[in-house]
Amino acid sequence: MVPTFWQPEHLHVMLNHLPVTLFLLLAPLLAAGLISRNPAVFAIAFSLGLLGDLATPFVMQTGERAYHRFNGAQIQPPLDDRGDIAMEMHEDAAEKAAPFIYITGLGCIAGLVFLRWRPDWVRGCAWMVLLISLAATGLTLRAAVLGGQIRHPEFRPAIDETPPHIRNE
Repeated sequence: MVPTFWQPEHLHVMLNHLPVTLFLLLAPLLAAGLISRNPAVFAIAFSLGLLGDLATPFVMQTGERAYHRFNGAQIQPPLDDRGDIAMEMHEDAAEKAAPFIYITGLGCIAGLVFLRWRPDWVRGCAWMVLLISLAATGLTLRAAVLGGQIRHPEFRPAIDETPPHIRNE
């Protein structure tokens, strides 16, 4: 018997914090590197961005497996209707964020290579990674917020269930 700790849904909940957190750190670190022109700051920023990029396929894979376990009724209790909608929206948001994360990761690899062999190109690369990472961060945060709404009704926006003909509008 496999402990519940190693089920896809639990792994997904643990791993999904890596890309979100690392991408939240990436932009301020890149900005600090651009201001200070310190190669060590660039190296840390590019390395953290690359780590967030490398964690993303594992997050996506565990999320996909958890999705199939939810739909196969292997996870109890089942989701309510709003949780099911949040799960679909979360999946769509994650799929939209992934290309930006992967492009950022490629930029981080380029930045690390430039640090070693073309130091004069690092600032241009850092600007490119900074701009793309801002989009990746925003999309990743959206996916994270929607993911939190799957099992947590308290994170969902309130719905006015008063019938329209009774509302004072």
